[in-house]
Amino acid sequence: MMDLDIMEACSVLSSLGTLAIALTSWYQIRRDARIGYVPMVVIDDFARWNGHLIAEIRNYGTGPALDLRMWMVRGRDVLPIEPSVNGRRVTGLHLAPTEAKRVQLEAVARESASSYAVSSSEPLPAVIRMRYRSVRGRTFEGQTHVPPELG
Repeated sequence: MMDLDIMEACSVLSSLGTLAIALTSWYQIRRDARIGYVPMVVIDDFARWNGHLIAEIRNYGTGPALDLRMWMVRGRDVLPIEPSVNGRRVTGLHLAPTEAKRVQLEAVARESASSYAVSSSEPLPAVIRMRYRSVRGRTFEGQTHVPPELG
């Protein structure tokens, strides 16, 4: 093969060891960054207020939840929700880590542009579905069952 003296062989081995450390460090930094920004959005509680369904939403994760979208599921119907926070409809719902918001849930009928709130005369949705993303671009989904005793 090649004739290397002891110093050259040690230099080559040292270079290979440095390269191995750099590669494992790069992998560890990427893994830690991916783990470090994981949102986990949960609906903690539901309530009725003035005939409307209110949800207490909290992010228990380590990163922000961006562009939170929700849908009501009633039987076979899946209706998108336009959330209202503090009486104002929001177009983009974001939650920082450990942040909580009280959201009034209003569904939008697909066949018309009109929206309706979940009132006491209507049956409650069985499930609320959620989809959101992290700052790293990963998409997360979840769902929560609405307690039937609210109806």
